Amino acid sequence: MHERILPRIRVGVAGRMGGGVLAVALAGCLDRNAGLDDPTVVEPSTGDSSSSSSGSTTVPGIMTTTVDSGHGGSDSDGTTAEPVPEPCGNGKIDPPELCDQGEANSDAGECTLACRWNVCGDGRVHAGDEACDDGPDNGKYGHCDMNCDGPAERCGDLSVQTDEGELCDENDPHFACLKECTWATSCTNIKASWGDEATTGIYLIRRMSQFLTVWCDMDADGGGYTFIKYASGTVLDDHNDPEYPFSPIYLSALQAEQKCGYWGLRLFAPRSPEHLAAAVGAANAKQFAPIQKDTLFPPYPEIDSDVEGYLSIMGVYPVTPGTSCVGKALNSEACPEWAIRPDPLQPDVVLPYWVSDKPIAGQPGTNNCADCSLYYQWNKLAQPPVITGYLALKNATSAHFLCELGDKLGPPG
Repeated sequence: MHERILPRIRVGVAGRMGGGVLAVALAGCLDRNAGLDDPTVVEPSTGDSSSSSSGSTTVPGIMTTTVDSGHGGSDSDGTTAEPVPEPCGNGKIDPPELCDQGEANSDAGECTLACRWNVCGDGRVHAGDEACDDGPDNGKYGHCDMNCDGPAERCGDLSVQTDEGELCDENDPHFACLKECTWATSCTNIKASWGDEATTGIYLIRRMSQFLTVWCDMDADGGGYTFIKYASGTVLDDHNDPEYPFSPIYLSALQAEQKCGYWGLRLFAPRSPEHLAAAVGAANAKQFAPIQKDTLFPPYPEIDSDVEGYLSIMGVYPVTPGTSCVGKALNSEACPEWAIRPDPLQPDVVLPYWVSDKPIAGQPGTNNCADCSLYYQWNKLAQPPVITGYLALKNATSAHFLCELGDKLGPPG
């Protein structure tokens, strides 16, 4: 056995034009040890070398290596498999995640359900750290502020933003401002805006570009009746007289309607038992001062009156002068011969009225006229006062009366 001779190595590079296959062949010249089990020698192939699926050739005594043009492992179709990302919520930060607190992930927590930090401006409120978060609307009127610490400028911040259309901004329903930062023009819209925060009592409303003190009944028929006390006369402003005596001027129902009309109101006409009771409450409220046109009287007893003074004339009129429903109860069902004048803003709406459900002998009489009110008599000793009678007169007058706003037509429904 003779000594083994190491092979000489020759490196060759062959390219097939247009085939896209690069083969690197490492060849060694056959030495005298050919045929031995040398690991560097490739045995001759028993098959047809042209049928190799890889496109490489096998030559006796030649070891060949095929270089794949791909980049690593591939699927059976030749495409490269992408690594499957780990799911958000597994407690590990797997890119592109920024955080992952596992089961503690929450859109109200530090790390969101999308594995992103919960920061001001992302539209998610981080509980305990942010008061609000309106995302891209932060800092705009009516939204969250830029730091997510609370609301930005808005209706309700007690500062009037006129450039945003606000007319007023109050946190108290008594000062003529609605929650929507617009003027209150009646007790009805105060009740609708403020709800149960608005209770029966004195309020300011805005009418004819002026503030007007009114009595709001927020209970009768669902609430929202608006009343004004009117005193027709002159205050004798004598500073030597501590009582400031009042000189009354008596007006008919038609004249009273005209005085109420200055404010866009009308002479009071009861539309239900509850409405009449609400008017009695307004008339008896001594803290509620009367007005004269656009002048507020000081609340002195000599200027004010009582329920009999304010409710001795009302806005219920004969439909046909000279006719009546003698001996019938005075309400729209029993006595259609009398009626409330239509509201100018709703002329086609027939308004109900209710004065009494008890008939009075001989009344309401036929001694009436188109613009004449009945003259109403009251028992002031009863609490609350009640009507004891009414007379048809052509000259029923009073220096005191109630005006009302006709936007609340009566009981709901």
